[in-house]
Amino acid sequence: MKDLLFGIVCFRERFWECESFTSLLASFNDDHLNNEINIFIFDNTDLQDWVLTLPEYSQHVKLNYVHYQNNPGIAFAYNYIAGFAKGNKFEWLVFLDQDSNLPKNAYKIYEDFAMRNSQGLAAPKVFANNKLISPSYYRFFRSSLILEPLEDSLKFNNVSCINSGLMVHVSDYFRAGGYSEKLRLDFCDHEFIERASKKIDRLHLLNFRLDQNFSTDTNDLEKALFRYGLFMKDLKAYREIHHNSKLIFFTVDLPHLLRLTAQYKTFAFLKVRSAV
Repeated sequence: MKDLLFGIVCFRERFWECESFTSLLASFNDDHLNNEINIFIFDNTDLQDWVLTLPEYSQHVKLNYVHYQNNPGIAFAYNYIAGFAKGNKFEWLVFLDQDSNLPKNAYKIYEDFAMRNSQGLAAPKVFANNKLISPSYYRFFRSSLILEPLEDSLKFNNVSCINSGLMVHVSDYFRAGGYSEKLRLDFCDHEFIERASKKIDRLHLLNFRLDQNFSTDTNDLEKALFRYGLFMKDLKAYREIHHNSKLIFFTVDLPHLLRLTAQYKTFAFLKVRSAV
């Protein structure tokens, strides 16, 4: 039985240049040259001429790569990677976004946790702009910061975490039903955690900091409008999953629309929302 499979989902970036891939290899190479690391790359790049010649790595780096040009979304990608893990008898999965920066001790901490545990969910403390964004409280479909000191584990009581850095036992992943492919990107992590928390009692915290650079943050209006259109499609699916349109409208939909309208000083987002 193999212990760990790292899954990285990439979009319009050569995976070997991604921050998550380079920092993961640096973490592995730090003191694990006698072991092997297994990495699965799921490439969601939707460009017509996107054909990569894969670099060669040492025998210690076991790499699997698949490219879906139709960009079926991150939920599909994670389920695909999980299916590969199950079929190849891996015990643990670690999911990484392409823009995650892992510290040097990350691989060892993941490895140690896998050796000491036979089930469950674990996650690092994820920071963006020096703010702890995951784990977070998750109430009424909205995330809010946890300000008090964190213990080694948290009860799944209004607590959630984001995708990147998440470590889950393969059997627990499928016991929870995997990621919902009704959601391509937004809300898919919280929706998965909502279901997983009914099967798993606690979220274990891994003792390292992961820094996240959100590539979706942009000052470009055209890109922001495109991103908002994707957000609205996922929000519509999320409302259908929860059968709670009113609460989601007032706690998520309307505040997000107002924030973007004020930030970009345009009613163009309202037009996009009306068209979805």
